[in-house]
Amino acid sequence: MNVLIGTDGSDEALDAAATALPLLASPAIVTVVCVVETPGVVTEELGAGMGGGVQDPEEIDRAWANENAMAAAAIDRTVAALGTAARVEHAIEFGDAGAALCRLAEERESDVIVIASRGHGALRRALLGSVSTHVVHNAPCPVMVVRRGTTA
Repeated sequence: MNVLIGTDGSDEALDAAATALPLLASPAIVTVVCVVETPGVVTEELGAGMGGGVQDPEEIDRAWANENAMAAAAIDRTVAALGTAARVEHAIEFGDAGAALCRLAEERESDVIVIASRGHGALRRALLGSVSTHVVHNAPCPVMVVRRGTTA
């Protein structure tokens, strides 16, 4: 079994991963992925009507490096919470989280995706969209959405 776990390093994501994994058949491969969105410093000038950004390239590089470091820490934190004997692979993806998780699941021929439900509520979900909703409706495989506080 090939399991893909989406994480942002939050307590909800750690709970989802630690709760779901024991419920699944013994996985051979567990891929833990964190999706990095474009840092605000990269896009903040785009809405100003200017033809191009005026940010210092070094500042943009620092912002990307910071996002990558936070993603790597989120993955490490999630892997530490798993305690699995399966082979664990790490992946950092870029862009929209829902679309990236679905694409990666297809590329890696995942048997299941595990993702947390953050429970933001209807209004916030309508305004911001929902990663878990996108994944449930677009994934190439079954999806296990775990709510915070659920126990195995």
